[in-house]
Amino acid sequence: MNTWHIHIEGQVQGVGFRPLVYRRAQALGLKGWVSNSSDGLHITFNADSTGAQSFYQTLLEQPPPLAKIQSHQLEELPMELFEDFQIVGSSRKAAASLLITPDVALCPDCRQELHATKDRRYQYAFNTCTNCGPRFSILERLPYDREQTTMAPFEMCPDCAAEYKDPYNRRHYSQTNSCPDCGIQLRLWDAEAEWKEGDQVTLLDQVVQAWEAGKIVALKGIGGYLLTCDANNETAIQTLRNRKQRPTKPFAVLFPNLEMVERHLQIQPIEAEYLSGPIAPIVLLEQHEKSASILALDAIAPGLKQIGVMLPYAPLYELLLSRFGRPIIATSGNVSKTPIIYQDDKALEQLSILADLILQHNRAIVLPQDDSVLKIARQSGHPLWYRRSRGLAPTYIQPELDWPKQTWLAVGADLKSTFGLLHRQNTYISPYLGNQEDLESQ
Repeated sequence: MNTWHIHIEGQVQGVGFRPLVYRRAQALGLKGWVSNSSDGLHITFNADSTGAQSFYQTLLEQPPPLAKIQSHQLEELPMELFEDFQIVGSSRKAAASLLITPDVALCPDCRQELHATKDRRYQYAFNTCTNCGPRFSILERLPYDREQTTMAPFEMCPDCAAEYKDPYNRRHYSQTNSCPDCGIQLRLWDAEAEWKEGDQVTLLDQVVQAWEAGKIVALKGIGGYLLTCDANNETAIQTLRNRKQRPTKPFAVLFPNLEMVERHLQIQPIEAEYLSGPIAPIVLLEQHEKSASILALDAIAPGLKQIGVMLPYAPLYELLLSRFGRPIIATSGNVSKTPIIYQDDKALEQLSILADLILQHNRAIVLPQDDSVLKIARQSGHPLWYRRSRGLAPTYIQPELDWPKQTWLAVGADLKSTFGLLHRQNTYISPYLGNQEDLESQ
C-alpha cells in the first residue's frame, strides 16, 4: 500500500468531477481525499501500484461529460494513511492555471422536473444540477465553490443540503443548488419602475399576457438582459426596432421547443444537436414555406432567407415559452452599439425606455455575455462560429502545440471585438464584447 497523488488540469470545476471521483473511490474501496484548487483538481489516496494506475486511467477515460482535460499527472508521495475518502475544502494556489467552465444550458433532467407537478422544483425558474446552469457568469473568484459565486447569499434549505451531501444524487456538490424554499426570487417592474405584486407563477403569467398584448418585456437571463416580444407581431417588432435604434439588422428568435423549429424551418441533425445541446447557441437556419405561418419574417430578418434560432437554455425561458406556446424575439438588452445590460440598477434606469415590463431576479451577474452564434456550413457540415460567447467563453481547448511560456494578449479590431489571452499555456478567449466606439464597451 502506497500514497499517490493525481493532479488534473483543464475544465474540471463545475462539471461534477469531485462527486465522480468520490463515487469511484468508494466503489473501489480507496481512502484519501479530492479537492478543487485554483490550478485544477487534486486527488490523494492510498493504493498499490496496480490499483493507482487503474483508478487514474478510469478517471482519464471516463471523466464527467462536461469535463475537458488539458493535462494530468500521477505521482507517488511519502506514505500517509487515510481512514476514509472525503471531498475536502478547496485551496487557492498563488498561480492560477485553471480553464474556466462556461455556462451550461438546461439539461433534460432539470427540464423534466420543471413540468413534473409532484416534483418539489415544479415551476422553479432557477432549477440546476451538476450537469447544467450558470458557471462563468456568476463566478467572482477561483476556485469554483458556492462562496466564490453570486450563489453565496442563498443558504441551502435542509432538503437542498441533503442533496448536496448525497454522493448518489446528481446535485452532489452542485454549487448552484437551490429550490423555491431557499432560492432565487423573481421581481417584475413596469416602465415607471413600479414593482408588480404577485407570486412567481403570477409574475410569469403577467409576462406572457404582456407578449399576447403586443408589449415588449426585458428578461434577466444568464449573461444579461434580453428584450423580447411576440415573434409574429409586426407592430411589436417594429416598436422594438424603433426603441432599440436597430432599423434593419435581424433579430434572433427563441422557440419553445425543437419540434416547433423542425415544423417551421429547414434544419439538419447537426443543427438540432447544437440547438438542444449544452452550448445552446443561436443557430442560423434556412426558412421554408411554413415559416411565415408563425413568424413575421419581413420584420424579423428583412431581405434575408435565414433566421437566427435558439431554444430555452435557462429554466426561466423554458417556463415562459411553454406557457406562451409560440416563438418570441430575443435580442440583447441594450441600445444598438452599446454593451448588453446586466446590472439590475442600470436595467431599471436604461431599459425602462425600451421595455414595457422588466422581469428581474436577485442572483447577480458578474460576467456579462451575449448568446453565441453558429452557422453550419452546408457542404462540409463544419461549425462556423460567428460569435463565441455564452456556453463557450472564456475557455478554449487548444491543440497540442509548443506554446510560448510568456503571457500573450491578442486584441482584435474595434468592431465586434473579442480579445484572447495566452497565460500559463492556457488560452482564454473573451466573450463577444461588441463595438468599442462606446465607452462602456471599452
